[in-house]
Order: sequence, then C-alpha cells, then structure tokens
Amino acid sequence: MRILILRLGAFGDIIHTLPLAADLAAAGHEVGWCCEDRWAPLLEDSPVIQRLHRLPRRRLRDATRSAADRLTALTEVMHSLRIPGYDVVIDAQGLGKSAALALASGVALRIGHAPPRARELSWLASHRRVSTRAVHVIDQQRALASALACPVLGPWRFPLPTWADQRAWADSVLAALGLDRPWILNVGAGWPTKVWPEERQGEFLALLKNRGLPALVVWGSPGEKAAAERVIARAGYGVLAPDADLPRLAGLLARGAVVVSGDTGPLHLALAVGTPSVGLFGPVPAERNGPRGRAHRTLQAPGAAWERRDVTKVDMGAISADQVFRAAWDAVGETLLSPSDGMGH
Repeated sequence: MRILILRLGAFGDIIHTLPLAADLAAAGHEVGWCCEDRWAPLLEDSPVIQRLHRLPRRRLRDATRSAADRLTALTEVMHSLRIPGYDVVIDAQGLGKSAALALASGVALRIGHAPPRARELSWLASHRRVSTRAVHVIDQQRALASALACPVLGPWRFPLPTWADQRAWADSVLAALGLDRPWILNVGAGWPTKVWPEERQGEFLALLKNRGLPALVVWGSPGEKAAAERVIARAGYGVLAPDADLPRLAGLLARGAVVVSGDTGPLHLALAVGTPSVGLFGPVPAERNGPRGRAHRTLQAPGAAWERRDVTKVDMGAISADQVFRAAWDAVGETLLSPSDGMGH
C-alpha cells in the first residue's frame, strides 16, 4: 500500500516518528511524508521515504503576503498530496492542522491517535483511532502501525540519509579545530524551560578543561550562538561550532564522543546517528522523550510538567555540572566497553 505520514514538525518529533516509517517500509509499504519545509533535510534521501511533501511554513505565515498567495501555497501542497494516490494517511501529529491535511488529502482510510494523545478534535478526522499504553513517544508513534496489522518488532530504527558529504565536512572542520572525538554541548532548546542554565553549562565546560577533554559547543540560532559564546567565555574553554545546517549538524554529532543537551532536536538526532548522549529534562518526563539504550543517560529536573515558558516553575539548575559529567563519563565508558550502534528499543 501507499501510505502518507503527516508529521509536520518539529525537529525532535520528526526523529521520533522515523521508526514508524521504518516499520511500514519493512512491512513492504510505500511511504510518503508531509512536513514543514525547514525539516525536510532530515528526510530527503531517506532510504524508506519515496515521496516528500513540503509545507512552506514561512510563505504560509508571512503576513506581508496576500491571502491569495498563501491560499495558493496551501492549495499546491494539498494537490501534491492527492497526486500519488495514497491508500492510507497516518496523522502522527494529532493536531487540528494535520487533521485538516488528512481530510484534504482525499485518502480513503485515515488513521490517527485516539485522545488524549490526539488534541484539538483531530481524532474526528480519523477512521481508525489508535490507543496505546506505551510511555515513550517513539513507541506511541510505532503503535500507529497496529491499525494496519503491521508488526512492530525489534529496536528503534532511524532511516536517516547517509549524509556522506556532510560527515566528510565535519571531519575536515574538526581536524582544522584540533578536535578529536569532542564532548559536545548543545546550549539551547525550543522551550526556555528546557534550557540548562548558562552558569551550569560553564561549570560543565570547566570540568572538561580540568580533565583535558575536548569540548565543542553547538548552537542553532543567533540567540543560541550568543549564549554559546557567553558560556565559553565563562569557562575560558571550549570551541564554538561553525554555523551548520541540519545535515552538517548530524555530521558533527556523529563524530562526537558524547552529546549533552536539553530535550530538543540535537539530543534526539544524536540518538539517531548513534552517538552516546546525556539528556537533561525538565517540563517533559525523560521516560517519555529521553534517549534509551546502554550508551545514553537522562537526568530529570524538578518542576511543573509541560510548562513551556515560565522558567521559575522548572528548576533546570538543580541538575549539577558534576552530575552531568559523571553521566557523560559513564555513557562514553559504556560505549568503549561494549560498542553498539547507540540505538534504543
């Protein structure tokens, strides 16, 4: 069958849904995917995705464009969803906008999450609604395949593009910077409440400095770049990563000894490329979103669940630099003692 997955974003959520695509492809289905264009590089040339439909996020949200132009952009996307003649559409997003696209696709069989996993009445667009007791978001997404009697067996699989050129670029950059298998610190996150305080990040880099361990600090926006520069200045140590798009970021992460990050895209990409990691969690439970496997560790800060903005309600600073260092040391040691692909299951 031809199956369309609707998972529009964001960064980490795309990664979390890839194992579903892998399961469907392994069962012999032809898989298409619709996502926001900014996340398309994560899926372009994936070995399991035959068609990629891009939702032009900026064009649709740009208030300076006419309503007619934005409507045209949306109509073009909806038309592209109809052309392949999909047999099934799976709404892996579970929001009103994805449900609207599922309806607009004209596909005869629509599958989605049951509430409360599905929100904004999105379940009303689905013919088959999947309930699951799975805790981890990846397992929740894989459960959607059960509506097609598709077996979900084995470990999580992340069929990313090979990104050979980007990995070669990363090798060249790290060699020029004099870094061999650096410990990578990601400074930012999508929600302010998921960000580890700069003071703690500086303390962590100082611990690496004291032990002579190479440190690379990655960032994803101008604001995060400024934060990375402050953290490096605070510690008097660490190398600022160059500007990198998503594939080049994957190349850098793949060459790291370990990645330390809040609950955000680079953490989940580290899992997908097989690099040990330490995930720092606050408003979202690590049991739901955290990397899993022998070479991965998670630390949970106290605070209000699902609080996005009020940093006074989530104490990310309660996670100490020493805790993070010890967890990272264990993760690296686990890899050295028992090499693995870093994938959870």
